[in-house]
Amino acid sequence: MTKAPRFNYIITIHNKEHLIEQVLLRVLVCCRDGSRIYAILDGCGDRSEAIVDRLTRSFTGAPITKVITPDVHELLSINAGLRAASQEGDGFNIILQDDVLLGDFMLERKVANLYHWAGPDLGYVSFRLGANFTADAAESDDPVPYQDYVESACGHGIDGADVLMPGFFAYRTVPIKSPVCIPFRVVRAVGMFDERLAPYGHDDLEYAIRTARHGLRAGVFWIRFESDVTWGGTRTKPHPDLNGIVERNMNAIRRLWGLELARISGSEQPKNIVKVPGAPEGENDRDWKQAWEDSRSRLEQQRAEASCLRARVKRGWNKIRGHG
Repeated sequence: MTKAPRFNYIITIHNKEHLIEQVLLRVLVCCRDGSRIYAILDGCGDRSEAIVDRLTRSFTGAPITKVITPDVHELLSINAGLRAASQEGDGFNIILQDDVLLGDFMLERKVANLYHWAGPDLGYVSFRLGANFTADAAESDDPVPYQDYVESACGHGIDGADVLMPGFFAYRTVPIKSPVCIPFRVVRAVGMFDERLAPYGHDDLEYAIRTARHGLRAGVFWIRFESDVTWGGTRTKPHPDLNGIVERNMNAIRRLWGLELARISGSEQPKNIVKVPGAPEGENDRDWKQAWEDSRSRLEQQRAEASCLRARVKRGWNKIRGHG
């Protein structure tokens, strides 16, 4: 009998005391024998650590390991989790942020089935979003050189994206977190995320290039989860330096991987969406499409409200400074 693969759940946590108990409980529902949970407490100043401690005492079946970092932000906290977790043998790292509630009791079975069906050349997979490079990605000055977006019906409603329904997988060059899946064998072959791109921005893109150099394919797979746009904060209230960081990192990636990026973007990138054999049936596509549309409406509303707030703050500062 073939031994079942192990699963590491790596959860990056930054001041989410109002949500983290639900996040952890949802992960515990997904866990099976051999699963491990790594709670990365990234500079938390709230009660998040106390909540993790309480759940650790309550649930001994799936051990929870704390990893504490000094507010290093997403990319470095993911690497801290990957280093703390064993990457030996056959298994998968499920990496999620603290605003994701997994909701798929059969997650481990579905992931193992996906990789068994796709074969050993399947590497990095997102459960949320993916894209291909634009044809001129290597030489353009576009800070986000993506096209052919595909988004899980559990996502936020990205404009122009194809909607991925239950039971389906979409091959794409760049998986975009979170949540994502990286097999142990990929970490052993490719390594960690590039910390030169910290605090964040295009770490997914850079990792996708390195996985492609190893002959691995990537894509997006539908797994049930919840992640309301208001829970994360960065989508509607991004870090003020975000745009500059993204542009800086894209320029750095072009310098580091320009030839490889040109090779990938100049070749025919996959656009196909396929049904995964053995995936459970019974999900209502029409309901999921409506859920995705509702999420898009909420995202647009949040962005509009955030834009109005920024405009009011700017007007207020201009009055204080005597410019308005």
